[in-house]
Amino acid sequence: MAATRTHSFIPPMDFNKNYKTTKKLKSVLFILCFVAFAASAQETLYKSAYSGGYLVVPKSESWKIDRVFINDGAAYSIQVANSNFKKQYHSGDTIRAPYYIAEMELLSKNDLVQYQFYFKQK
Repeated sequence: MAATRTHSFIPPMDFNKNYKTTKKLKSVLFILCFVAFAASAQETLYKSAYSGGYLVVPKSESWKIDRVFINDGAAYSIQVANSNFKKQYHSGDTIRAPYYIAEMELLSKNDLVQYQFYFKQK
């Protein structure tokens, strides 16, 4: 009795095609990593101003509001909605700390309220 083959035929692989696909995937992965690193490389900048005060963005800088808090000198701060401010400030722009906002009612003292700004510097 002759032996019969029961397995199917596996076609030869095109290694050149697989190499090109792998090279493309590596390139895409490198670009994604570079973009993610560049986005995280933005420096967080802290500035403070009293209510009614202002900040001026220095020449050749651009600031994007990350978050804003108010504080009356107590041990805690209250976050303020970013909608009270523009999203982006460029060199020479003036950032005015409002004299009064509704969140101040949650503080015990309303006379010396300090705004704590956190910006992403570009």
